Amino acid sequence: MATIYLVRHGQASFGQQDYDKLSPIGEQQALITGEWLQSIGKNLSLFGCGTLFRQRQTLAGICEGMKHTDTATTQKPDLVLSGLNELDVDDIMLSTYPDFACRRQLDRHVAQKPNPSQAFFEMYRSAIAQWASEEDVHKYKESWQAFKERTLNAVLTTASELQDNQSALLVSSGGVISSIVLQLLGAPDANAFQINRHIRNASITTIEARKGKLGLHGFNSYAHLEQAGERKLITRI
Repeated sequence: MATIYLVRHGQASFGQQDYDKLSPIGEQQALITGEWLQSIGKNLSLFGCGTLFRQRQTLAGICEGMKHTDTATTQKPDLVLSGLNELDVDDIMLSTYPDFACRRQLDRHVAQKPNPSQAFFEMYRSAIAQWASEEDVHKYKESWQAFKERTLNAVLTTASELQDNQSALLVSSGGVISSIVLQLLGAPDANAFQINRHIRNASITTIEARKGKLGLHGFNSYAHLEQAGERKLITRI
């Protein structure tokens, strides 16, 4: 049996012009994750991520924490899988709320709310529900079904690279992880947001692979961040 550790990227730069990079807290989360993996003696055979900068940054921070800075892993992961890239939030949000001409305009609207994070989550929940319903699939760049297929295939591809008793670490994003968990549990598509909203930054979801079959072994573990003793490290956006 092989094991795949699926890690959500560290906190990104929500509300900033360039979201696709880690915040200082996100960098700290990645480093702590790597230090924890090193402290418990995890022997990983493969390291991988998507193509997004925040994912590659997180993997580099984890490798630094695991003291892998003397290898090429931080510069060139063993696996770079576009299937691990996050869903297209801009496309999904703007397709759901066509009154906004661009994402920046939508963000300005959200920023004026008393609780911007909560306001964004409410809009996001509605957008994801509409997307997953596939009632008007042609207005999206990527359909819900296509997203589910490519995210699960990324894990299956990784599993095919592993021998029994080997393990891999993949850095991805919340939407991807929720899609994979949803499918492994056989849960209704309507539950996608409920799974997604609980996934913390730098949390670890564990998948076991055997003979081409995948099973969920652990979900959204962030005890390593709690152990660090700083509440600010527990984030979901």
